[in-house]
Amino acid sequence: MLDRQQVLLQARARLHPERIARREDALARARTLIEGSLGKLDEAGLRRLLQLFNADHVDGRDVNNRFATGLIGNNANLLAAALDGVNAAVPSLWRADDAWLAEHLAELRRGRSLPGGGWLFPSMILHTRDPMRFPPATTTMARGLAAIDGGPPIALGRPTGYLEYSARVRKLLAEHTISPHGADVLLWQGAQLAGEAADSDAGELEEAPPAPPAPPAPEPARPTARRDATTVALAPRGPDASAKLSRSTRPPEEDASAPRPAPSTPARPASLGWLHLTDLHQGMGGTSWLWPNVMTALFDDLARLHDVCGPWDLVLFTGDLTQCGTRDEFQKLDATLDRLWRRFDQLGSQPRLITVPGNHDLNRPRDLDPYVLALSQWHANSRLRDQVFDAQDSLGYRERLAQIFRPYTDWVDSCRWHVRDRRRLGLLPGDSAYSLSLHGLELGVIGLNSAFLQLTGGDYQERLAVDPRQLHAVCDEYAPEWLQRHHINLLLTHHPPEWLHPQARQEFRQEVDPAGRFAAHFFGHMHEGTATSTAHGGGHARHALQGASLFGLEEHDGPGGRAVTRLHGFSAGRFELLPGAAQARVRVFPRRMFTSAGGRRIDRDVSAYHLDERGSFAYEVPTARRA
Repeated sequence: MLDRQQVLLQARARLHPERIARREDALARARTLIEGSLGKLDEAGLRRLLQLFNADHVDGRDVNNRFATGLIGNNANLLAAALDGVNAAVPSLWRADDAWLAEHLAELRRGRSLPGGGWLFPSMILHTRDPMRFPPATTTMARGLAAIDGGPPIALGRPTGYLEYSARVRKLLAEHTISPHGADVLLWQGAQLAGEAADSDAGELEEAPPAPPAPPAPEPARPTARRDATTVALAPRGPDASAKLSRSTRPPEEDASAPRPAPSTPARPASLGWLHLTDLHQGMGGTSWLWPNVMTALFDDLARLHDVCGPWDLVLFTGDLTQCGTRDEFQKLDATLDRLWRRFDQLGSQPRLITVPGNHDLNRPRDLDPYVLALSQWHANSRLRDQVFDAQDSLGYRERLAQIFRPYTDWVDSCRWHVRDRRRLGLLPGDSAYSLSLHGLELGVIGLNSAFLQLTGGDYQERLAVDPRQLHAVCDEYAPEWLQRHHINLLLTHHPPEWLHPQARQEFRQEVDPAGRFAAHFFGHMHEGTATSTAHGGGHARHALQGASLFGLEEHDGPGGRAVTRLHGFSAGRFELLPGAAQARVRVFPRRMFTSAGGRRIDRDVSAYHLDERGSFAYEVPTARRA
């Protein structure tokens, strides 16, 4: 049964002053933009308006996912393709009285003049015009309202449905002293705690639509144009208005600083989507001219794959983001990621990024650097290992490592896509742990630096280490307890376990990655994709997912000096909490680049995996969370 008091308390906790201020400012900018372009919005103006509608402040940072997929990606493309309909509807909504809304709003919603807009776009025009009087609306928000105030459900498609909804929302907000800029947060909370799933507002029609009428649009008095000075990069035009509508809108990202109830089995299967990328080698000389064609193939494949396993919530990048770890290369990496994230936005995803450093993401010191020489004795000298992980480390080993990895760690702290909230840093640069709550699934992600001993060129196979103390340091000094807070946990390193020294590898498998602890261990470095699941004596399995190189040299020196082709690709997938919350399913879609006379293309990788008809494979793992 819905606990209304819990809904109100959680909504208030999430609506902190910084969040309300961010929304107020964005709405003021949207109002200026509408008034200065009434009836004559161009595509750039419309996309800027949709950005402002989605502006929010979560986890201490400004974001643009207030309504998640509601007004971005394909929905935005559909609206942009129907610009004439938008420019006919917006002036009418901007000047409408209640009689006009009762007569025409439902027809406008059902018609074809605002494809992809659902109830959300027209209600946000009204909300921008008068936030105190008109709240944002979707059918899920309407169900959330009924769950909270105990009134009868409202059918927004009735002539007076939206006006009745607005009146009840205003009353609810006034009774509990909640800002009108937070109405959607409160109503999403009500719907979620009542067990409602997000609605397909953008594509759902409550009844068969009549022949689409042109909404009455009295010729407005044209004010002096006042353009918003902020510009936005244009995405390519999406499908036209007759194209398939995008996925449903979903609740916005939760504010991780607010108190959360303990994870429980959701009414619908909780799941989140992910991409695994590795070994981009940004800045590699002699091959940069290949990257535009590779990126085009990647973008084309992402569009195909998004319909199968999107939207994506996380991008897991397991190292070698750059070639030499310089600040200039990390700046160029930002430009590359900006293109990638704009593509995600077009598709309807707004994933966040988690990375670990690789052996190319550092400023390599000289071979005779005294710290390099000392660390080369790592496996033979236990006193050296103890010194490095000592709380004080008076000899400065960790300080020297921090200098070597400084461009990488500075980039992580400045990268606008990287997760930095609910993060705990470790003893070595690049060690980090993240505790995330996404779509009803509690997820722990551990990233450990496996490259801190590979500081120079040469062959380091079976010379590296990942120390158990790295794990405990990022998990509040007690890893088992930290891991049990989550339904599933992931481990990220750059190197595979086979690159660890035999003694370190045995310790790693016993103390860091024992069978059954992690739903998956993601890594790269080897430039080819593989997946292994191993179990011993009938116990839990240990699952390893090695990523193919996203980009790099076409060949490299293999054993005996022979040339070995590097396999370029990536993987995508979903984590899904199964009924009862005792098991979770990991589904993986491995992708590989193929080169032929027709050019490059990326498709399912059938050379290294046994895939089902969807182009994926799946396995199940026990969930880690303990009451």
